[in-house]
Amino acid sequence: MGKYGSGFAKKKLGAALCGAALLGVLAGLPESRAQQAPGSAGVEVSPASAEESVGNRLEAAAFSARPLEKEEAESGSWAFAKEIRPAEVSRYQALYLDADVYGRAQENLDDVRIVDASGRFVPYYTDSGEEGKRGLDRYYPLELIKSTPGKEATRFDFRVIPASDQENFRGSRLTFPLSKGPFLKKIGVEGSKDGKSWEPVTEGELYADGETKFRNVIELDEPAGYGYYRLNVPNAGGKIELTDGMLSDVGAAVSGQAFRRAKELPFNVETLARMSEVVIYNADRLRIDQIRLNASASDGSEEFSRIFYVNRAKGTGANTRILSPTRLNRLKLNGLSVEDTQIRLAEPILNEKPMVVIDNAGNPPLNIESVEVGYRVDRLIFEDTGAGPYRLLYGSEGQEKPQYDTAALHTGIENPAPAQAQLGPEEAQAFVPPDREPLSGTEGEESGPVVGAGDSLRILLYIGLGGAGLLLIVLLSRKPKKK
Repeated sequence: MGKYGSGFAKKKLGAALCGAALLGVLAGLPESRAQQAPGSAGVEVSPASAEESVGNRLEAAAFSARPLEKEEAESGSWAFAKEIRPAEVSRYQALYLDADVYGRAQENLDDVRIVDASGRFVPYYTDSGEEGKRGLDRYYPLELIKSTPGKEATRFDFRVIPASDQENFRGSRLTFPLSKGPFLKKIGVEGSKDGKSWEPVTEGELYADGETKFRNVIELDEPAGYGYYRLNVPNAGGKIELTDGMLSDVGAAVSGQAFRRAKELPFNVETLARMSEVVIYNADRLRIDQIRLNASASDGSEEFSRIFYVNRAKGTGANTRILSPTRLNRLKLNGLSVEDTQIRLAEPILNEKPMVVIDNAGNPPLNIESVEVGYRVDRLIFEDTGAGPYRLLYGSEGQEKPQYDTAALHTGIENPAPAQAQLGPEEAQAFVPPDREPLSGTEGEESGPVVGAGDSLRILLYIGLGGAGLLLIVLLSRKPKKK
């Protein structure tokens, strides 16, 4: 090797090592971080990209809501949402829940939330319209205080006799001992607090065929505590004598008409021997307290009468209390028709496959043409602070019931009365509040490099090291002077 061979080789080796070090330094720059998944802290992603990100990440569409700090632990995702449409400008808004919500929310509605435009949870109060359970049934005698014959109708006025003057009583149904018949009376019922001012309560029927078919009960739709009841009985349709009666109060909670809805449900009829089971498909777990069977006799006759009972589920037996008579009747009495096939329950049932079991005795099974149910709903009351538009979220497993301070909302139910908001159609697409960090997983979006405070210090260090490396290469590359 020549005189300068060894030195030249060392220079080349030094340059190579410095070049490798420089490449390693440059490779360490945070450029590669630009390729990380969008959605990490500091990445700016458009709202459209954020929605696409959520859709890519979740197999089923979900709605994410951002809670207040104290609610951080219960933050999660919701599968369904409905737009809340306020009726008018009002501080308090009320909205009734519909069948969609009951079908997709938790059974106890613990996962139902209201969110504003920013995704914040909005406190609300649930009003079921129910007067609470009272334990055992209560019975109050009815005393006839006046009977007033008229040209077309006779008026019977009854006074309720409470157990004590201080008792806060209410009524669920009126029951009367009936004469043998036959007769059919379509009766209008009025109520009064003082026996002077009267208001309409409900309409009902009393009838008897002179044998085993009769109705001696009138169910009351509203849980009002009237001290007096008036029956307006038409004179046509046969003779009837009313001398006394009984007001009964079921121990279960009751709801008013404003909290009731009706809907036709699918069903199936299974007949074995003399029994027919009408299985009702209650997929939305509606709180059913009325069932109407639109039925006809399969042998073509105009009349039928069948004993029945109601099961909450197959194989559970007759475990549901019934307020109405326990017969399904279609009759003709004194030239008038009776269509008595509506069943009223003392308490709502929300089983997915309740059934009406009909005893046909020696008769052919009835033709069941349709099944219509009456069910109870809840309404939510919340304060409109101008942070809308608002949405109702539901369909999230494992949520616990939120705890809100709703004292002011309770007051807002009556004074002033809340405006009646409406729910829009159900949405099953991703919902992300505008100021929530988007989830990772966005495809097709290219983002620039992320440069934070820590990254800037690292870049300065890399530049310094790179400069030192270049200077070393220059020094090693210089030709040595000949001596």
